[in-house]
Amino acid sequence: MTNKLKILVIAGPTASGKSDLAIAMAQQFNGEIISADALQVYRHLDIGTAKISLAEQQMVPHHLIDILDMTASFSVAEFVKLADQIIADIVSRGKLPIIAGGTGFYVKALLGEQVLDFVASDPHEVDMLKQQPLAVLVDELKLRDEDLSQRVDLHNKQRVIRAIEISRHGQHDKPIQRPQYDACVIGIDWPREVLYQRINARAQDMIDDGILDEVCKILTAGGESLQAGKAIGYKEFFPYLQGHVSLSEAITQLQQDSRRYAKRQLTYLRHQIPGLIWVQGETAQDELTNLLKKWL
Repeated sequence: MTNKLKILVIAGPTASGKSDLAIAMAQQFNGEIISADALQVYRHLDIGTAKISLAEQQMVPHHLIDILDMTASFSVAEFVKLADQIIADIVSRGKLPIIAGGTGFYVKALLGEQVLDFVASDPHEVDMLKQQPLAVLVDELKLRDEDLSQRVDLHNKQRVIRAIEISRHGQHDKPIQRPQYDACVIGIDWPREVLYQRINARAQDMIDDGILDEVCKILTAGGESLQAGKAIGYKEFFPYLQGHVSLSEAITQLQQDSRRYAKRQLTYLRHQIPGLIWVQGETAQDELTNLLKKWL
């Protein structure tokens, strides 16, 4: 039996410093970074997704960043498939794969949990479902699979339809043979008040960096009909650009939504990611360096 491939996973809430820590570890331990962020796959969405700069990307090879137009859809199944391929390539070149990102469901799926998106889609069935009101579809999904309904954006008709297909036809259309990983999984933890200060500061920085230009691009391309248009960091500014709220009100809403999201992220990581090791934000680099010297 082949040995499991070693991977380092760096998780944590928004604004916790995942990207900086991943770069530091990649430089120190000959690594390459795979983004596990559902929005950083989109081109031209840099500020709202807290995407690392081109200069930082040149410091260390990065993967699954800027691979899709903002109008495209991207699923957890596509992420896992691509990440498996990239991990194998990185390992074949004698380097350490480092997965960094805040989409906890992606991390959970990559580490061997069931991936919920492998059921073959039936175009006729999809067309029939599209004719139903969203409320009717949501009710069906809740009746069929309450657990799955809690992990789906119930305001996104496309995702609700996909979830109904999964609930109707089972998890997989055929067995999926995936690699199993020897994963060192790290979570970055900050005192709650410090994390909230970092989140609030990031929201203000986004304005200074030009986030409104990106919001305009999303609105022009489809607004909330796009995956990116439903994302925290963008949707809060739609009412401002449409003249319904002031800029300060939009920023306050973004800060509030981001703090709530960080709280949900922490809860998810603590309950859904087995074997996660927490490191403290201020000392994360030293803690992780010492841990990896023993693990690798």
